[in-house]
Amino acid sequence: MVFALITRLFTGEAGIYLARLKRLVGLYVMLGVFALLLLIFLIIALFTWSAQHFGSLPTALVFAGVSLLLVIVTYILTVMAKRPPVTQADDRLKRDIASIAGVTAMTNAPQIMRAVRRQKKLLFVPIAGMGFYGLYKLLTGRQRRY
Repeated sequence: MVFALITRLFTGEAGIYLARLKRLVGLYVMLGVFALLLLIFLIIALFTWSAQHFGSLPTALVFAGVSLLLVIVTYILTVMAKRPPVTQADDRLKRDIASIAGVTAMTNAPQIMRAVRRQKKLLFVPIAGMGFYGLYKLLTGRQRRY
């Protein structure tokens, strides 16, 4: 949409494009209002039907409980969305570093395989490292359980 606006600016059709966007925004607002009214009337109909079948007090309590659950979920989502940008940037940086490390490992794999074919002793280093790491995890895992 931004690219289309920039191209319209260069061609001189920006006024027509912005007028069309204003009409679309107005139509989308009307669509949203009507969808909200539809949802409200559906909830009222569900409440009325439930009140006739189960009684008004149990229905009101169930609707209040569901509303409370929705409020809690919304609060949790807002707390998650309010994370500081530094944390989000750190997450992005970690993903980028992991991606770069993976690409680097894959590009160096043929050279590593050639070196291992020449000297089979090089294979013992990662195997021993993984063995010691597994032993360490086994011992520390048992200590935590007791």
